[in-house]
Amino acid sequence: MAGLSWTILVWIVAVLQHGAAAAPTWPSSVDELEDIMMLNTGYRARGFAFAVTPCSFSPEGNGRIAAAEWIRTAFHDMATGSVFTGIGGLDASIVFELGGDNIGAAFPTTLTTYTPFLSSQSSMADIIALGVYTAVRSCGGPVVRIRSGRIDATAAGPNGVPLPQNSLFTFQNQFARTGFSTTEMIAVTACGHTVGGVHAENFPQVVVAGTVPNNYQHFDSTTAFDEKIASEYIAGVSTDPLVVGPSVFAGRNSDARVFAADGNVTIRSMADPATFASTCSTVLQKMIEVVPAGTVLTDPITPYEIKP
Repeated sequence: MAGLSWTILVWIVAVLQHGAAAAPTWPSSVDELEDIMMLNTGYRARGFAFAVTPCSFSPEGNGRIAAAEWIRTAFHDMATGSVFTGIGGLDASIVFELGGDNIGAAFPTTLTTYTPFLSSQSSMADIIALGVYTAVRSCGGPVVRIRSGRIDATAAGPNGVPLPQNSLFTFQNQFARTGFSTTEMIAVTACGHTVGGVHAENFPQVVVAGTVPNNYQHFDSTTAFDEKIASEYIAGVSTDPLVVGPSVFAGRNSDARVFAADGNVTIRSMADPATFASTCSTVLQKMIEVVPAGTVLTDPITPYEIKP
C-alpha cells in the first residue's frame, strides 16, 4: 500500500511539473511584448492592431494598406542580412536606411506607428517582427509565431534589398544569403505579396500614373491574406503588376521570374488555400527569425490564461 501511495504521489508531482512548464510564468521577459500582442480590445487595450484593422485600412487614407506595409517593412529590414557572416537580419537597422532601396512612405509611416510601443522591454526589432503577426492575422491569415529577444542595431546595415530589375540568379543569391532556398524564396514572395500592391510614384516603370485608382495597383483581386496571388497566377488571370503590364517590357516583372524559378511547382502548390496558409506560417516565421549572430530568441510567445 505504501508503495502504491508513493507511486501516486510521484505521478501527481510529475503532472504538476508538466503543467507548470507548459504555461507561461509571470513575470517574464516577454510580458511587455505579450501585452502589445494580445491586449487589443477592452480594459487596458494597447491598441497595437488598430492601424491594421480592418485589413484594407490605413490611417494615411486611400491608396495605402498599412498591413501590407508592416509586412514589407519586416522583409526589407531582414533582407540584407547574412547567415554566413552573421551580420544584419531583422535588427531594426532599417531605421537608418530610409530612402534608396527602401523607397516610399511605407517605411517611415510604419516606424512612426511603432514608436510609442518602443521601450526597454520591447525593442524596435521585436516590434517589427510582431507587426508581421498582427498584420497577417488582421487580414485573415495564419498565426506566425513570435519569439522575442532581438537587439536593435545602432547604425545602418549592409545593402542588398531585392529589387524588381534583378535577375533570377541575383534573387537566388540574395535569398540564399539570408538562408532561403529557391522554394522558400518563391513562398515568402507570394506570402508577402498576397496583400498590398505597387505605387506608381515609387515604381513608374511598373505602374503608370493615371491608369489605376489612386495610382496603386493591387497584387491580386482581394484585400485579404489568401491564396489568390498564387491561384490567379496559375490560372493566367493575374493582375500582379510584377507579373503583367508595363513591368514585362521594363524587365521589372520580378514576381513572374521568382514564381517560375522551379517551373511553377511551388506557386502551383500554394494555389491551394490550406497549403498557402501553412506555408506562409512557416516561411514568415523563418523570415523574422533571420537575426544577427549572437541573438538569443525566447520560446514562442503564448498568451497568459490569467495574469496578475
